[in-house]
Amino acid sequence: MRPQNPDPGAAAFSAGAGLALFDAILRGRPDGAEPDFAGCLRQRLALRAAESCATLSRLREDAAALRDAEHLSRSGETSPAGRLHRVFRLYASLPARLDAAILRAAEFLGLEETIDARALAEVAITAPDPLAAAARASAAAMKLCAPSTDAEVFAFVVADLVLANRLGWARPVPLLAVALLHPSLRRGAGGKRSRPSDADWPAAVAVAYGFAVAEAHALAVDLARRAQKLLVVAPMLRAKGAGHVVDLLLADDGVTPSAAAGRVKMSDRAARRLFDRLVALGAVRELTGRETFRIYGL
Repeated sequence: MRPQNPDPGAAAFSAGAGLALFDAILRGRPDGAEPDFAGCLRQRLALRAAESCATLSRLREDAAALRDAEHLSRSGETSPAGRLHRVFRLYASLPARLDAAILRAAEFLGLEETIDARALAEVAITAPDPLAAAARASAAAMKLCAPSTDAEVFAFVVADLVLANRLGWARPVPLLAVALLHPSLRRGAGGKRSRPSDADWPAAVAVAYGFAVAEAHALAVDLARRAQKLLVVAPMLRAKGAGHVVDLLLADDGVTPSAAAGRVKMSDRAARRLFDRLVALGAVRELTGRETFRIYGL
């Protein structure tokens, strides 16, 4: 059976409930501050969003290849799919100030000459609720650009930026692109995917955020457990700079021993030994399954 068109009210209610639960995680500390693993959460969702957009763009890289390209490249150059990954990584690390963040994302995608960030921010501010703001601003962003995959990715970014701004989050969370390939978002006899230019885009946005925030919530619960284990183990580490390595692991999807060594001024050998120790203690995982060029993370 083909997925039926979503009921807008039910979709908005479900997405709103999920966002409320996720918001409680992002403000999980008694003082309302974000949890220690918030950076890792955002960057891991950025990886999933980039993988989804790479599929939309008919690019071959999966999440593992995108992670390798980001963390193992020495030249700083990357592939078209890697560029998409960097877009999501970039805006997930920016404060949710609309004008500045929208312009940075547009510049990264080569769209800055066509973007009126102030107009997009005005669309977001005047919408009645966060989901409506995300849908309207992303549709408006798409209209400012010539039709292309980059323009669509930019629309997804704008939606997440606007949602974060309206919900008062410190930084955006990559969500919308994570769920846009879900079968429930396909409609009609041909099973077409919803796009920001479609009339039913607001309902599609609500459905997509409902699925994405459920996935993000499950990931956050898992990372909370893993982060707690890492923080319990941290005082046992005697290596110089170990505390800084722990901070790196909490802030990003993955960390290589060479990158850690460069950041905390330890030898590559000492960094490798530290990561081996962390794995043995069950505090981190090796993410690649390789014997060389390893990447570690929560």
